[in-house]
Amino acid sequence: MRWALVDFGHAFYRPLTRRIIIFALLLVWTGVEFFSGSTGWIVFFLALSAYVGWGFFLSGQADGAVGETVGKDQAPPRNADK
Repeated sequence: MRWALVDFGHAFYRPLTRRIIIFALLLVWTGVEFFSGSTGWIVFFLALSAYVGWGFFLSGQADGAVGETVGKDQAPPRNADK
């Protein structure tokens, strides 16, 4: 079992606009905490923004569920359980 804070492969996160809005809201809230002077919450939301930004835009998992990235001309991966 793979543990993750957010399931980036979920269908809810597939539209790019949703990913951008969620990431922007996290950054805005990080700014709110910065201007209020809450150092602990700044670090928390900055780390959460970095994690979500990586998952949405850099990892490639939000563009398609794991296993859906096989093209028409590529063979599907072999199952190691057999």
